[in-house]
Amino acid sequence: MIRIDTRGVFVHATLDAPATHNALTDEMVAGLADALAHAESQPEVRGIVLRGAGGTFCAGGDFTRFKALMASPAPAPEPDPIARFSRAFGALLERWRDSDIATLAVVEGAAMGGGCGLAACCDIVLAATTAQFAMPEVTLGLPPAQIAPFVADRLGRAAALHLMLTGRRLTGEQAQAIGLVDEVLWPEAVQARLETWLADLARAEPAALRATKAILRHDRSTSRGAALDFAAEAFAGALRSGQAVEGLLALTQKRPARWVPRGGER
Repeated sequence: MIRIDTRGVFVHATLDAPATHNALTDEMVAGLADALAHAESQPEVRGIVLRGAGGTFCAGGDFTRFKALMASPAPAPEPDPIARFSRAFGALLERWRDSDIATLAVVEGAAMGGGCGLAACCDIVLAATTAQFAMPEVTLGLPPAQIAPFVADRLGRAAALHLMLTGRRLTGEQAQAIGLVDEVLWPEAVQARLETWLADLARAEPAALRATKAILRHDRSTSRGAALDFAAEAFAGALRSGQAVEGLLALTQKRPARWVPRGGER
């Protein structure tokens, strides 16, 4: 299951199935999509924090489900239900990578396979010194199908390929060295550091934060010229909203900005 908790201007989503080390069932994948949609639907929300319960971030895919699907032959010519299940996870990863709100992963314990992919799709990854990362699919006779492009986007093709071809397990420090993790902290320091990140993000004007992420998404998915056209419109919209006036005034007066909802927001 997924626990969803809204605290101020952030939503916290917790993978909460300690008995299975938070393995990704189809219900959990759907719950993660719902948690993100819930966060995105609230204009005042700046971001969503993802972490796992019970000392593990996420053990990866739920092989109990895959074994059940393997018991029946592929129903040709219809799509294989195993492929549909796998692709649903890929769609979730796309949603997390392309979200207009900030996404933060807090990794404590193992982040294996799909769990490693989930972390790679987040904007900010904090890891405890207890964290371990691996993509061991090839050692199980499988390709890291849905997570491969997302991990490669974050690490670069060569570093991602080395991990995926070997199934090598990384400590938090090793993961940080190749760019999978942003910061590694002693377990007792994780929460305080997370709160610092959230405090920094909370200073952002909500629509400007979302526009910033949207600009980068367009830069990845369209031509550079089209991305700059989109960015120009977003910049003009922000100026005309009046929020920049408040931001500059707050800077001059050396005080926090007092953001008010833009038109159409709550």
